[in-house]
Order: sequence, then C-alpha cells, then structure tokens
Amino acid sequence: MQKLLFLLVFTVSFAAYGQQGKFNPFKLIVLQPDTAIIDPSLYGDIDSIRSMYIRRYYSSVKQMEDMLNFNNYPPERAKDFEATKEEIRKNLPLVKAKEEEVKKFKYFQTLSSYSTEVYNFYFNEYQPYSTILEYPTQKTDLPALRQLADSLKADYIVFFMDIHTGTERPPLLQLTTCLYSHQDNRIILTKKTEGDYSSQGDMWTCTYGTLSCLLINGVRTSTGEVAPELAKRQLRK
Repeated sequence: MQKLLFLLVFTVSFAAYGQQGKFNPFKLIVLQPDTAIIDPSLYGDIDSIRSMYIRRYYSSVKQMEDMLNFNNYPPERAKDFEATKEEIRKNLPLVKAKEEEVKKFKYFQTLSSYSTEVYNFYFNEYQPYSTILEYPTQKTDLPALRQLADSLKADYIVFFMDIHTGTERPPLLQLTTCLYSHQDNRIILTKKTEGDYSSQGDMWTCTYGTLSCLLINGVRTSTGEVAPELAKRQLRK
C-alpha cells in the first residue's frame, strides 16, 4: 500500500501538462460501504489498517505542503508547475478539513478509498481530467442514486454490497460491485468478485496483514471489472 497515489486529493503529474488523454472527462462518485462481515480470525488486523490509513493521510498532507514549497524547477516549466501548485492550494484546505472524518475510518472503507485512488490513476494521467471522488455511504435504490447523481452532477456512481469472507480456510473476501449510470438511470454493471492473499506487486503489494491483503485484492478485482466499462463508454472518438 505504500505505493499509492496521494490520499483524498486529485494530484496532477507535472509531466502530464499539455498531453491529451484518450477519455472524455466524467464525474465518478465511489460510495463508502457501510458494513462488512469478516471471519473472527481477521479481527486482529483491523487496528493496523486504521493506523496505516491515518498515517498515510498525514503523510499526504505533508507531501502537498512540501510540493507547495518546491521551487527548484526549470524556468521553461514554470507555468506548468505553478498550475499544479494552484491545484494543490485549492485542494489542501479540503484535505485538511477531512481530518476528523479520517480519524473515524473503518477498515472496510479501504474498498472505497483505494478504489478512488485507482480510478484516478487509470483515468487522470493526462488531460482532460475527470473528477473521481469518494463519498459517504448513501441509499442505493434507483431513486436515491438518481437524486445523488443529480445533486453532485455525477455521471457514474460505484457502490459495494454483500462484503464478507467465505467459509473456506483461509477465508477469501467476497464482494459485489455495482456501477450506476446517470445517463441511463440504471445500474449498468453488477459483478461478484473475490479478494485473495496474492501479492501482485506495485499498487497491489500486500505488506500490512492478511485482512489488508484481502481488501487490496478486493479492490483489484472490483476495479478490474468497472474500469473497462468506464473506459469503453468514455473513450474519445
């Protein structure tokens, strides 16, 4: 998990300015799950997941502050660097305002927080940039999803259901991921996937306990289903 993107903030790569991506921009909301049922053998990992999340939050704030103070860049890139700094200046107060919320983090919210970072990584390497945000848990019936999408001007909403570990030994994490389309006003994707214990490397590296690994791989399989659908629908023609 140490190789993730900045937490809770849209961070633009200096190198990406002036380059054009292949996706039409969109707004995606990733809802926090409200519960999960896990095997008692995994309870001992819960505190370490929460502690790591909080440490990463403070580390991200410091990185943003350090970037604002960074001035050692070539003059010909000054415009690009200053534009990036302006993004950070706008986002830093918002990130700091989440401090109390971060302290209330629950382990199963790793699914939404990490998914948000992964989607930003997939779709925001180059301009035009999409808006991809984590949002507190909400009702997920169609009228509620439509109302939320209307209020947030969102194109898509991702949410999770039936998060639990199975009866196998060692247990695997099972979850259902749903993708709602505002334009279609319906759930366009519902997929059941599993998170296992394999460490895939890079952003799928597992180093902080069994439960953390299950959650990371839960995100891997979940985003692996949703991202291609988003890419297909948002591909620039």
